[in-house]
Amino acid sequence: MKTNLIHKNIAILGFGKEWESTLRFLQKNWILDWSVTILDKNLNLKISNFDWKVIVWENYLNDLEKYDYIFKSPWISLYTNNLLYLKDKILTQTKLFFEFYKWKIISITQTKWKSTTATLVYQLLKNAWYNAKLVWNIWNPVLDEIDIEKDNYDFVVYELSSYMLEDLENHHSFISILWNIFPDHLDWHLNFENYSKAKKNILKNSDNILVWLGLYPKIEKELLNRKFLTFGPKDWYISHFDNSFFINWEKIDIKVNPKIPWEHNLNNFCSILATAHIIWIDYNIFEKTINEFEWLPHRLQNIWNYKWITFIDDAISTTPESTIEWIKSFNWLVQTIYLGWTDRWYDFKNLVKILEQYNIKNIVLFPDSWKRIKKLLRKANYNILETKNMKEAVIFSFKNTQAWKICLLSNAGPSYSLWKNFWEKWDEFKQEILNQYKNLEQ
Repeated sequence: MKTNLIHKNIAILGFGKEWESTLRFLQKNWILDWSVTILDKNLNLKISNFDWKVIVWENYLNDLEKYDYIFKSPWISLYTNNLLYLKDKILTQTKLFFEFYKWKIISITQTKWKSTTATLVYQLLKNAWYNAKLVWNIWNPVLDEIDIEKDNYDFVVYELSSYMLEDLENHHSFISILWNIFPDHLDWHLNFENYSKAKKNILKNSDNILVWLGLYPKIEKELLNRKFLTFGPKDWYISHFDNSFFINWEKIDIKVNPKIPWEHNLNNFCSILATAHIIWIDYNIFEKTINEFEWLPHRLQNIWNYKWITFIDDAISTTPESTIEWIKSFNWLVQTIYLGWTDRWYDFKNLVKILEQYNIKNIVLFPDSWKRIKKLLRKANYNILETKNMKEAVIFSFKNTQAWKICLLSNAGPSYSLWKNFWEKWDEFKQEILNQYKNLEQ
């Protein structure tokens, strides 16, 4: 191992799903349990296959200086927990993966829609018959997905969050894709400057950089003397105009007809075309990839049509900007929308303007950000329900949404104030729709 963990005093800080994986990795690489301490705030923490030291509850962040290395959960902020002084000691699964994996990595980050970008790149590679692996930032830990000692994929497509990029300085990617950056996770990073800096770490040590044209003016200094391509509307190098695609102003002879609303995805599609261009993948394979692509789970999934109302699940949209784009995609069909949940200090002014522009009058607000959103809605005649209860929200939707219109679950915020995660929220949303539909049919 390059990072020498043998005979070191090691802490695993924040024992969730990823850090069970870290413990397995350490044990597999002959790091003995007696050199490992598990630290977590959960007083009822249950750990199998480990019989050594565990520190929980109030003291779990004490005396961190005594450890040689600290494996940190991505959910634990360096800023809010005052851990920046330990930055040189902190390791992550992402750091280990980049340090040890010697095959080609395509790294992807952006504030929203990065899962869509990563999946499209992966499908492009599979359609071109490459041996590829996709690792999402919200699913299984990378060290569970890939054996860094044995696996030798042609390409690993790695979706990276700002948490994972925060202290990722020494890494190497074959391609790095950076699209949008707008304020998010400010509760973790404390401010947009820290968040943006973490995202831009993806640009370091990359053979090929792909940058959205709209972002380029803001990061031009970081790209000096670097090999990069821009992608976006009506400009070189990879561009789109009038639903056609161009490489250095030369039109590509393809025709795309995606199954998803695609006006705002044109920039995304350009990044996939740029990837095909770099790897020398036939552009007809790009066309096939775009045309065959369908929704990701909880990304604008049509739940069902009940009483001629279309209920749409977009539970994974957790910023105002992503919700705005989906409202635009449905061309004035959205009549009821669910908003709110965990308050991450977002600015909702543009979202409220879109609600007014698209005449969306039925608003369901959930805590914690409901008060701030409601304050912005005071000037118009909205039909507002403030609730903590999904059943009340669904009853309100059936009562107030007209036939052939849409009820959209697209929250403009994460779910943690009321639910464990967006899966749990989506499951309750779907179940209450079924329950209320049965009640109305009786």
